[in-house]
Amino acid sequence: MMRFLLPAFALLLAHGGALAQTADRIWRGGPILTMNDSAMRAEAVAEADGRILAVGGLAEVMAHQGPDTEMIDLAGRTLLPGFFDAHGHIFVGGLQALSANLLAPPDGKVTDIASLQATMRDWAAANADSVEKIGMIIGFGYDNAQLAEQRHPTRDDLDAVSTTLPVVLIHQSGHLAAVNSAMLALLKFDASTENPAGGVIQRRRGSKEPNGVLEETAMFTVAPIIMGRLGAEGMKTFAREGAKLWARFGYTTAQEARANPQVFAVMQQVAAEGGFANDVLVYPDVLVDRDFIKANVNSAYNNRLRLGGAKLTIDGSPQGFTAWRDRPYFKPVGDYPDGYSGYPAVTAEQVMDAVQWAADNGVQILTHANGERASDLLIAAHSAAQGRVPAARELRPVLIHGQFLRPDQLDSYKRLGVIPSLFPMHTFYWGDWHLDHTVGPEAGMNISPTGWVLARDMIFTSHHDAPVAFPDSMRVLDATVTRRSRSGRIVGADHRVDVITALKAMTIWPAYQHFEEADKGSLEPGKRADFVILSADPTAVDPTTLASLKVTETIKDGRSIFRLGASADSASARSQVDFAPMLTALAGHGWQASGQLDDHAVHHAMTRLTALMVSASAP
Repeated sequence: MMRFLLPAFALLLAHGGALAQTADRIWRGGPILTMNDSAMRAEAVAEADGRILAVGGLAEVMAHQGPDTEMIDLAGRTLLPGFFDAHGHIFVGGLQALSANLLAPPDGKVTDIASLQATMRDWAAANADSVEKIGMIIGFGYDNAQLAEQRHPTRDDLDAVSTTLPVVLIHQSGHLAAVNSAMLALLKFDASTENPAGGVIQRRRGSKEPNGVLEETAMFTVAPIIMGRLGAEGMKTFAREGAKLWARFGYTTAQEARANPQVFAVMQQVAAEGGFANDVLVYPDVLVDRDFIKANVNSAYNNRLRLGGAKLTIDGSPQGFTAWRDRPYFKPVGDYPDGYSGYPAVTAEQVMDAVQWAADNGVQILTHANGERASDLLIAAHSAAQGRVPAARELRPVLIHGQFLRPDQLDSYKRLGVIPSLFPMHTFYWGDWHLDHTVGPEAGMNISPTGWVLARDMIFTSHHDAPVAFPDSMRVLDATVTRRSRSGRIVGADHRVDVITALKAMTIWPAYQHFEEADKGSLEPGKRADFVILSADPTAVDPTTLASLKVTETIKDGRSIFRLGASADSASARSQVDFAPMLTALAGHGWQASGQLDDHAVHHAMTRLTALMVSASAP
């Protein structure tokens, strides 16, 4: 009889053990948003061993309090699942030590060519030792759309900064650069240089002489020159600081969305050293080394690092007029021929082959496609691949960006099981530019068409693509809800969504996108205790103030990995980061700076330069 009772007793313990388990920590005293439709709000949440033990009513959760349970009072703040980065580039976490901040307000101060030149000169003077050691002056974040002249700076503009040292300015989109004559000479670009495949060397009007503006693959030649000076330790430090910056904005899972084997190797070293407090997903370029991707793709994290699949890039930047459209741009600013509609960065054969390879090998593929023709090609590739491998639909392929889409394309994406990871934050940063120049006042209302997606009973994810835009989760939330441009125009009222839907697009839906919905994305017993705590309840404030909410704490597996300081209401508490460890690590690589650095420019510059290095290695 006893041998029958013992297994039954063991089974009872297994099912009832959670009821008796004591919590390590309990959070209560503020709104809790679970992202679980069956119980969207809770009064408390308990954690044990890095997992959610209970979530629900206060009495229910407090039943897990023990003598050693840490009780955490939210004091009116709001707790919700940690944000899951749907698309970004975290590999480097700061570059202010070696670049000038050329961002427009509110993230910088550059408003015209003159202020850009002054910023470059001031930075070079303030960092004279670093400039001398590297032999180059670097700036990041200029945006021709935000300059009063509404044009790119030319070699002549940058020769006014220096005629002896190479000067390199990286466009905020990361798809273009402007360089001076000294840099053109270093690159050996002159009137006889042909445009590289998938790129353009812009020319002086009426001649073949380069004007200093480089598009797409033409600009990738700059990256090895810059990144080759950093060294392995410098690159490791950038990776650590990048992950830390994501944590500052509530991201408990971050992403590097276009790596190569060398970059992944550096990140593995950082992970092995315990350098990542949040989880980091990596998607290497499918056109670089497919055997490497196939050998390393994994559903499990190792030291908080996981290679999730492959990345493919079909076209370029919509605001930079390099996205591949199915019709001419509306009023492109620059020297463009009549009927200009952008161009692909790769061949149709490369796209078809890459998508088929992913289907054949059971690898998830994320594809950057901004313009309509880029999406047409991607749809054709997935249709062909799924015709041969029907199960490829279950790999959850992802469309990255999809700024310019037609309704019929979303019908096709639904049929193919493609998840749209959209970029509503464009409505703030470049909404006015799209309405006035890229696609016009009618089509511009439908950029990142979240409303069309929801009308088809599809999910979408909302991303920042940092450093193309700053990885400010509250700016992502604000733009997804309000779609308000810099000037205050509403860019597509029909595509505005409610706050809960926007939060799902930053939590449970990206967790699903990456096959992690069983572990992350909502507050449910058994899931990881990944939380973000906000200064106020985003569902209870005026939607026009969402961008002003602050991340006060980020919690990974029950442990705090970022906590806003006591001066939470001061601007400096949010915008200042101590990069002394980074600068110490870079001391042997020629980079010097001092004091507290503004993390807007730090992150923007460093992350994009790493993306450039990665892109430069692609064939």
